[in-house]
Amino acid sequence: MSFLLFSKQLMSAFFFVGLFLTMNSAVMAEDSFSDGHTLPWNVANQKNTLIKKSSLDQNLEMINQIDNIQLKVNLLNDLALSYYKIGEIEQAKKILYQSLSLVESLNEQELKITTLIKIADYYYKIGQEKQALTVLDKVMPLVDTLEDKLIQGQLLLNAAFQYEKMQQEKKAELFLSQSQTLTAEAAQPSPDFPFKETPTQLKLGVAGNVSSFRDTTGFLGVNVDYNKQWTQEDILVDGNIYLGYDSSRAVNNYRPGALMTAVYRRHFDEDWNFFVDFFSSVNEDLYSSRNDDEDLTIVTGVWFGAGLNLWRGESNREFLDFQLGIGPRYEYDYVDFEERRNETSPTLGVIFLGRGFSLGKAKINQTFAFLPALDELEDFIFNSNTKLSYPITERWSFVSRLFLRYRSDKVLEENPDLNMFFSTGLEYSF
Repeated sequence: MSFLLFSKQLMSAFFFVGLFLTMNSAVMAEDSFSDGHTLPWNVANQKNTLIKKSSLDQNLEMINQIDNIQLKVNLLNDLALSYYKIGEIEQAKKILYQSLSLVESLNEQELKITTLIKIADYYYKIGQEKQALTVLDKVMPLVDTLEDKLIQGQLLLNAAFQYEKMQQEKKAELFLSQSQTLTAEAAQPSPDFPFKETPTQLKLGVAGNVSSFRDTTGFLGVNVDYNKQWTQEDILVDGNIYLGYDSSRAVNNYRPGALMTAVYRRHFDEDWNFFVDFFSSVNEDLYSSRNDDEDLTIVTGVWFGAGLNLWRGESNREFLDFQLGIGPRYEYDYVDFEERRNETSPTLGVIFLGRGFSLGKAKINQTFAFLPALDELEDFIFNSNTKLSYPITERWSFVSRLFLRYRSDKVLEENPDLNMFFSTGLEYSF
């Protein structure tokens, strides 16, 4: 079905070109004759321009109906140049701006970069050198986000040629030098370990949820997702800080909460690593004994031990590790204005830590943790944390998160063993 749709769009594009050539032929004929008489040059030229503009306006209307972004951008670029040739400079600039705005809809980073270079070239062709440089200067930050050095080198070489064409010798030499360096590095065999150091990745977002039956409950929070990879070490931080609301509480309807996870890994080779996992939850419904008034629940712990890599994707940000460690787990529960629990237990951590699983365009981060107390094995916590991110644009993603927790040792008997916590919102990647 998608192939037929693309074919239909491609046939439409050929139709636009044929229509444009036909209109140009008609214009040439009318330049010489009108009702069998020769027109003055300036009158014929004006009429020719009007006919060409009418033809281009029709093409623009038809191009705007195309769904294929790449095809649409290419046709708009050519159309802008055609407007420029008949003196419609403002219309040409407007169409190139439309073309530039469509680039954000392209999901493939390499395609986005090559398209930006082309748009910069078209801006230069219509005499907008300043805007051409502005567009071309966006290339370098995007190239840095790619991990394939050979592709990086090729894209920088294309950008260098464009800078040279625009008589920007210094930038052309800089991009050419960096292209040669990256291409030479790509030619060298890449070792499995140590890993390639990658730029810091920070994602911030808003998340919220509202539900109502007899009572109204909800929260509005901030998501934090931080990742930094060095050659032998990495740090991961994932958390949510929020303000919760519950209409059933008589003393305090509003209450802050937090859920934070941090992971440090020191890699010995491509398979084994030493890890330190930290978890902290404050007033989180997922871990609370009750959801009432001034109740306060804290569950926090640190586990350290050995991790074994079970799967790795195209980069070290995509992985699945099995972790086995020990550490203290601290629990505090204050319920109905009375302290019910304040204790630290030595615990075993059996953890599956996974990030970057692909599900179509979406990415899934998944953590399973089984945390039994070593001094009382029947006292254990099972935790599941699933985060689904679906890209909307290059920077923005739609994010949903589901927590499941089973707590065998309840503070109050009427509380359920299994609790669920769901949040959804938007996230921006820096």
